[in-house]
Amino acid sequence: MKNTQWTTFASLYSHIKSLPNNSNFLNHLVAKQWENCSTTEFIQKVRYLTLAFEKRDWQGKQIALVIAPSTHWITIDYALILSGAVCVPLFTNISSKNLRFQIHDADIHTIFVENEQQIKLLKEINPTLKCINISDPKVLKSLIIEGKVIDEQSPLKFKEILEKIHPDDTITIVYTSGTSGLPKGVELTHTNLISQVIDTEIKYKFNAKTDKALSFLPLAHIFERMVMHFYLSTGMSVYYADDVKNVGDLLRDVKPTLMTVVPRLLEKVYFKMYTKAMQGSFIKRIIVNYAFYRANTKEPTHIPLWIDKKLDSLVYSKLRDSLGGNLRMMISGGAALSSELYRFFWNIGIVPYQGYGLTEASPVICANAPNENQVGTCGKHFVHTEVKLNLDGELLARGPGIMKGYHNNPKATQETIDKDGWLHTGDLATIDNNGYISITSRKKELAKTSTGEYISLEYMEQELKKSGWFEHLLIIGDKRPFVVTLLVLDESKLQKHIEKEQYKSRDEAIKSKELKRVIQRIINKLNKKLNHWEKIRDFYIIRRVLTIENGELTPSMKLSRINVEKNFKNEIAKLYIGHIINKM
Repeated sequence: MKNTQWTTFASLYSHIKSLPNNSNFLNHLVAKQWENCSTTEFIQKVRYLTLAFEKRDWQGKQIALVIAPSTHWITIDYALILSGAVCVPLFTNISSKNLRFQIHDADIHTIFVENEQQIKLLKEINPTLKCINISDPKVLKSLIIEGKVIDEQSPLKFKEILEKIHPDDTITIVYTSGTSGLPKGVELTHTNLISQVIDTEIKYKFNAKTDKALSFLPLAHIFERMVMHFYLSTGMSVYYADDVKNVGDLLRDVKPTLMTVVPRLLEKVYFKMYTKAMQGSFIKRIIVNYAFYRANTKEPTHIPLWIDKKLDSLVYSKLRDSLGGNLRMMISGGAALSSELYRFFWNIGIVPYQGYGLTEASPVICANAPNENQVGTCGKHFVHTEVKLNLDGELLARGPGIMKGYHNNPKATQETIDKDGWLHTGDLATIDNNGYISITSRKKELAKTSTGEYISLEYMEQELKKSGWFEHLLIIGDKRPFVVTLLVLDESKLQKHIEKEQYKSRDEAIKSKELKRVIQRIINKLNKKLNHWEKIRDFYIIRRVLTIENGELTPSMKLSRINVEKNFKNEIAKLYIGHIINKM
């Protein structure tokens, strides 16, 4: 990396310390009231906690965090990193199986928690675990006081701790979601994360006085965690949502100018806005329908016509107001954002910037940004990251953000990073003449039927989700004679259908011929776009809730294909047998 003074979190800390004081730097809810932490308070707390943690001889040892996103989370994380400890963030909704594995794999002996239930569960896994419960305000306060005393007695101690830090020191182990098996612990260094903060700063410019962010994604996920450290470097105000279900209310309360999102949230926001906007007179519904159609199809880079300005006054401005009124941009990651949604939000005045990455890359490899934003792509690569395609079209990446390796798993590390330092992402991609990268499918999710034909599982799943009817779905076809799908219905959509058709129960609705006809029409619409071997021949609606504990969902709410297929193997078998019998 060139032209930067940031090499470790110590230098980033010094930079944040030099910023003007922001009285609303970090903010989280306590009893539904915002509790504020100024820049000066943050700097001071990190300093004192670093001294207290260093005294405990945690250097090089794995210390876990299993608490909800808040000012406390990021402050403890920062202090652990500066003290020389290795921070291991764990999802608060992790399955007991994966929690047990990660605690054992990372050899965790101390863990920060936020309630007694967590302590009980953790002690069952390992009775020797030391749990620090921060739900009691006195706990953190006593650690800060301890650090302050050390600082007063040895004023140079903090400086000495920072001077020991090396850019290649491991600062965290972040576990992958485990969609295809057990999670892998990704070891990341100062260089890995700092390089990401630097490259993010190059692509995006913010004003600490006018910009503020709402954060609702889990900080245990490397995407939001890296972005959070970038936010800190800008000095802007950050507000932590207490629950993803409250995001709508918090948008109107905080009125942020930006936030990071996942496509699934934007899909839900879109359908909620459409449903609400369609509640009105016949004339209003005609205008709304056209406004949404126009926003879905118009190329955002084209000069607005008079009709666009009129629609903005009548419809789009009200949609922006429903999201707080000040939101001007959203950085999207975690999954592919459909071109229709991309155009829609851009055209209504809230510009999305789709990116792409993975935990092993700390995480961003490429992203769209102001002045280089192209619908349907994941943007151009980060400045300090190299990219290329191998012979089968897989995207490879190399640079300072690439992980040190998988914890306790040298074999998997060698399989993922080749001898020349290229990370094999496992995703198939294209790179156009202008450098824009588009992900076409997962290498492992390009299924092959028993007749030898390839099918793109991800494309088909994305196309079906556009209907708004499905919370989750799984296309089945690998090593099988034809394609079928498992479906989990969107509860809000299902509830509206139940009310409309006056069903007595949820179960009655799912079993009804009318609902099956609705689903079949959606599938038929997709089938018209597919080759004959790709067409979906049958479907099964999953009636129960998929859970993290059963291994069917990851903590980031992604489907675990391997576990869903295993848990519903009988239903899948019946789809194939039933279809064959019906054809006889």
